[in-house]
Amino acid sequence: MNIQQQKKRFEKNWKTFSKKFGNTPWEEDPDFLYFIEIPVEGDTASEIKDISHSLQGLCGDRRDTLNFPKQFHITLALPGRKGVHFQGNDVKFMEKELANILKNFSSFEIELGDLNCFSNVVYREVHDPTGKLYQLHDEICKTIPFSQNPEYQFKNYIPHLSILYANKCGSGIITHSEFSRKLSQTSMKVEKIHFGKARSTNDKYQRKVLKEIIL
Repeated sequence: MNIQQQKKRFEKNWKTFSKKFGNTPWEEDPDFLYFIEIPVEGDTASEIKDISHSLQGLCGDRRDTLNFPKQFHITLALPGRKGVHFQGNDVKFMEKELANILKNFSSFEIELGDLNCFSNVVYREVHDPTGKLYQLHDEICKTIPFSQNPEYQFKNYIPHLSILYANKCGSGIITHSEFSRKLSQTSMKVEKIHFGKARSTNDKYQRKVLKEIIL
């Protein structure tokens, strides 16, 4: 999928989900969800925090229906939950296979584009000019056969960087007169991958990186 095809798909996504944004309840995750992701750090994280602060200024009285993450990432795959999608001994299997996959990848560049949304998330578009991001996603999903949401894998994978999570907040943020989707494009180097687990319950968020692999 070339860059123009990627951008057209993001435009289609916006037309679909901007009409639905803010009407979906956010569900808690009482059990740990295992993730494979690209951490967003340094200057790029600072830039995303600035965007997050700007969005918070548009919240008004909706602040308690929104969640702004303190750490940012780009999901590559979500293997799911132990005992539901895989067994306990599969955790070590995933760590080993992920390390083997990443031996064939060196660091690469991606581009962060405009704002977009799903029904309960505002995110920044992630463009893949080299094709390495989609290739890495495909390799992981082929080799590690577990998934929380298999319907979002392979051709349905939409790389994104979540900035705001909404819980039945209404569409007021993205329809605010000061809201703008357009952002200057930012280059980001992918240099490491995290495998870990996280959960959210009773207003408490827990997160642990189990393995960090440097490309």
